[in-house]
Amino acid sequence: MYKKYLILIRMHHWVKNLLIFFPILLSFNEYSNQSIINSVYVFISFCFVSSGIYIFNDIQDANLDKKNIRTKNRPIANGEISHKNGYILSILFMALSFLILTIFIPKCLIFILLYVIINILYSIYLKYLVFLDAIAVSSGFIIRILAGGVAADISQSLWTLLIIAFSSISFALGKRLGQLVINNDYLSANWNKKLLKFLFLVSILCTLIFYGLFSFDPNVALRHESNIIWLSFPIIIAIFTRYLYIAWNGIYLGDPMDSILKDKILQSLSLIWCIIIFYIFII
Repeated sequence: MYKKYLILIRMHHWVKNLLIFFPILLSFNEYSNQSIINSVYVFISFCFVSSGIYIFNDIQDANLDKKNIRTKNRPIANGEISHKNGYILSILFMALSFLILTIFIPKCLIFILLYVIINILYSIYLKYLVFLDAIAVSSGFIIRILAGGVAADISQSLWTLLIIAFSSISFALGKRLGQLVINNDYLSANWNKKLLKFLFLVSILCTLIFYGLFSFDPNVALRHESNIIWLSFPIIIAIFTRYLYIAWNGIYLGDPMDSILKDKILQSLSLIWCIIIFYIFII
């Protein structure tokens, strides 16, 4: 009975909300106990609100999901959970999110509100518009890291924001390419394959360029008290090259979450990157 509700709220997607802790991870010498507590509150809040948005989007996409081999068994698409119950749960999760921040860290309410507005617009309208659909999805990652920075009282560098912006656009475009390769009907927006491939390649290239500039920037090295940040750069190149291959060939329908949860090579590369980052910024 409860399994269908666990599937509905997509708990495995909560891993995206770990971005909220990136400001602390990348500025470990600037954190305080209160910043960690605040970040935990924001993390929990984003887990609730993202689940609420997923439910709302599933209701809007129910008919489309029925045609998609990856989504046809979602509880709302297959009729296990009614639209009415879906709306009730969606509102409940969003209300809990707002309540947590209102009580514990109201200065981050604006980020939750912005996240909700953009994603509701996406579910209703923006997902049908070429490029704006990807921008709307990728904006959620920017909002998360900005909220994490405000919660922890740690300012974000321009490099961090550029890297997150273009990497999230890359993942959004990669997912659409992976779906388009398998079946054009899986997409809400009428994407041209050549345009999509071009933008996907450009976004990955921009991500790698900005990461490279970040890793070799002497000011970054000074702030983080480390001159070996560049060691993580080759691994980032390998990670995005692997994801490029996955999306280009429609593996896992280009879904970045499915890719990281199922692809052993991507998992190994990501683990190596995490170990290097942990060593550079924390140890």
